[in-house]
Amino acid sequence: HKFVDDIEVREDGGTPAFLQTIRIALCINLKEEMGTANIMRREEELLDTVWSRLGPIENLHILAAEHKHRLGVVSFYIDGLHYNIGVKMLNDKFGIQTRGGCSCAGTYGHYLLNLDSHTSSEISQMIDKGDCSTRPGWIRMSVHPTMTNAELNEILDGIIALAQNYNSWMKDYTVDYATNSVKHHNETSSDNLKDKMDNLLEMSLT
Repeated sequence: HKFVDDIEVREDGGTPAFLQTIRIALCINLKEEMGTANIMRREEELLDTVWSRLGPIENLHILAAEHKHRLGVVSFYIDGLHYNIGVKMLNDKFGIQTRGGCSCAGTYGHYLLNLDSHTSSEISQMIDKGDCSTRPGWIRMSVHPTMTNAELNEILDGIIALAQNYNSWMKDYTVDYATNSVKHHNETSSDNLKDKMDNLLEMSLT
C-alpha cells in the first residue's frame, strides 16, 4: 500500500472497484442536484450556441441539422477533410477530444451522407483493396450541462479554425489510408515510446 503515494492511483487497479463506485455515486449526486429539467434546459442553451456558430460555416455540415432538439451530441464533416485527420488536428492544435468514424452507425450513416448502393459498393471495393480513404464517417463532439459558455466557445473556436485552416495544416501530417491512421511529423512513434518506457522500467528495477 506504500508503492504509490497518490491514493487515487494506488486504489485504481484494486478490486473491488472502490474508485469506480465513488465516481458513479458522485455523478448520480450531481444529476440529482441539477435535476433532469435543468440538465435538458442547459443542453438546449449549449446547442443553441453550437447551431448559431457552426451553422454559417459554409464548408462544415452538421448531420441531421434539422433536428435541433436533441441530446448534447453533434456530428459533422468538413468538405475535403478526412474525419480522422480532423480529430487529430483538433487534439494536437487545441487539446479538443472528439471521435472520428461512423459511431457504430454505418447503415444510418449511409442515409445521413446520401450514399446510394452503387457508391457504397465502390467504397467497399476500395476498402477490400486496402484503401480506406473514402470510408464514410464524421467528427462527433459532445456538450455537457456542466460546461461553461467559455469552454464551449473555445471548442467551437477550434472547430471553426479547423474548417478554415486544415489545408495549410496538412503539411505537418502523414496519413496512412490503409489503416486510416494520422501522424504528426514531430510525433514519437508508439514503438519508440514503448522502448523508452521499457528502458525506464528496467532502470527503476535495477
